[in-house]
Amino acid sequence: MKYLHCTLKPAFCLILLTAMPGFAQNTQDSADQAPRYTLDTVVVTGNRIETPLRQVSSSIAVITAEDIELSSRNTVADVLRDVGGLSVAQNGGTGTNASVFLRGAESAYTLFLIDGVEVNDPMSPGRSYTPAHLTVDQVERIEILYGSQSTLYGSDAIAGVVNIITKQGEGPPKIDATIEGGALGTFRSRAGLSGGAADYRYAIDGSFLNTRGISANALGNMEEDGYRNSTLGGRFGATPSAGVSVDLNVRYTDGRADIDNGVGPNGDDPNRISTSRQLFVRPSATLERWSQRWKQTLGYSLVDHSREDDNPVDANQETASHSTFDARLHKVDWQHTLLLSEGNTVVFGAETETEQGESESRGPFSSKFDRRTARMTGVYLQELLQSGDALFAAAGVRLDHHDRFGSEVTYNFAPNVFLEEAGTRIKGAYGTGYKAPSLFQLYSSFGDSTLQAGSSTSWEAGIEQYLAGQRLMAGVTYFDNTYDNMVGWDSATSSYKNVVKATSRGLELTGRYVGIAGTSLRAYYTFTDSKDHETDEQLLRRPRHSGGIVLDQRIRPGIDLNLGFRYSGDRRDNDFSTWPATPVTLGGFGIVNVAANWEITPNIQLFGRIDNLLNAEYEEVLGYGTVGIAGYLGIRVANIGD
Repeated sequence: MKYLHCTLKPAFCLILLTAMPGFAQNTQDSADQAPRYTLDTVVVTGNRIETPLRQVSSSIAVITAEDIELSSRNTVADVLRDVGGLSVAQNGGTGTNASVFLRGAESAYTLFLIDGVEVNDPMSPGRSYTPAHLTVDQVERIEILYGSQSTLYGSDAIAGVVNIITKQGEGPPKIDATIEGGALGTFRSRAGLSGGAADYRYAIDGSFLNTRGISANALGNMEEDGYRNSTLGGRFGATPSAGVSVDLNVRYTDGRADIDNGVGPNGDDPNRISTSRQLFVRPSATLERWSQRWKQTLGYSLVDHSREDDNPVDANQETASHSTFDARLHKVDWQHTLLLSEGNTVVFGAETETEQGESESRGPFSSKFDRRTARMTGVYLQELLQSGDALFAAAGVRLDHHDRFGSEVTYNFAPNVFLEEAGTRIKGAYGTGYKAPSLFQLYSSFGDSTLQAGSSTSWEAGIEQYLAGQRLMAGVTYFDNTYDNMVGWDSATSSYKNVVKATSRGLELTGRYVGIAGTSLRAYYTFTDSKDHETDEQLLRRPRHSGGIVLDQRIRPGIDLNLGFRYSGDRRDNDFSTWPATPVTLGGFGIVNVAANWEITPNIQLFGRIDNLLNAEYEEVLGYGTVGIAGYLGIRVANIGD
């Protein structure tokens, strides 16, 4: 903690300095900047339809394209680190596995969506998704919805939903391009083409990222473990007639990461490679009738995950090993939105999905299971009620049927009140959920085909205060999540069992200020008490205390500064290099990041960032390396042809 104390003081001094009025005294832009987030900001994840924030009772965080551009981040995993109530633990540098813990829940309890496509991997141990390979190219915004959302989204959403929404093309054809380079031999390039008119739209984007990286093993010989990522995506749409539209979303990612054998002095491996190939495809059609009072969307999603772990013979390894994990998901969904009257909207629909997976490992620990499948069908209904601009409520119910675990009913209720004259918003939400075991947990060599589905309950209550035309906001939220009969790892049998009963409770504090001359300040703090009731211990790798501050400051017209400080407190972990694993405590750390953007011309922008400005030494996962101070510089050419 002594080292942490030294890093905190200069970080806060720098933040306070930049926030002082005199810091921006050279600015020539004295016009008021409109608040970036207000209660009228429209989101889609809260109710599966476009809804103003004031009508969504569950906590929701929004990361905009402007936020991403100002921070100069490259991956969704890095962007999520600055979100309150959410922590990321990564097994090394860029491209290595990243676990996302939402309000202290397991990473497998969060559903990831990309443009409505469910992208969780059926062949990951818990059916989770790692955003380590997901770049921010063409991302319009990211919405993080907290609490049990199984009523609207099914099994994997018992802790919340992370929804990545990409940009749609509009206007004359435009070309965007970016080139960036910097520390660790990093090079990134991307190019995009977009445009559209009243009856068509398109947006195509491709990117390439390469870095020689750091050692994934923080305790070994420190040989570099590089990473390479190639991504190609497109979003296309057409409106052939009034009230009719068709869309196609496609994204393909090929990630290749050098990894090590594990922690410890002998963990370095010079030729072990992990690859991940992901394909997401979604065609959909929307029909609006009755003066847009009835809207229905029929869609199909294809998700293909292919992962390999190749470890050839080398000087330290006499026997080669090779593992493959292949999964595919097919999903058909049909959603209806019906405006019954002013202040009464019903959202209902049905969806059915089939997933399949297979795995094979060759080497010292050979294992295999042939293709296995699972099918789930669900129907849901949610009613949204509104009384003026003061009272809002949502109530829903869902019935799911799994071909192995039978039928499950989940429900939710979420009211909130906005006292406009006082600027006070009081909100609450209650929901139930369930989690089906993954194919890997059922059929792998560590699995158990007799596993049962787990269940959850989640509730939250909070109050928000808005002042100065919503330029200033402060809020506090208490949350309480209980997970019963969940699948976990049983060290006594070295297999998966229904052994987990866990709770995650805590308090979130949030604050936001948008001033004049391009000043925006956001602060967040979360206390999380996440406990495994079988062992009466805190859950692994979740900090009890976490928080941060993000400042955006316009220095002068065309020059913007982004300054962020992120703190993560002590966390429990296990040293798996011993048998049985030895419990350890990882120390807390504070990270300062700074980025700047300079608009040279309306179409050309120079940008740069310095990560870990104070060169803090820390671990997110025991024994895995993290990046020290690192600088990057790039140029962005935007809206060519506009």
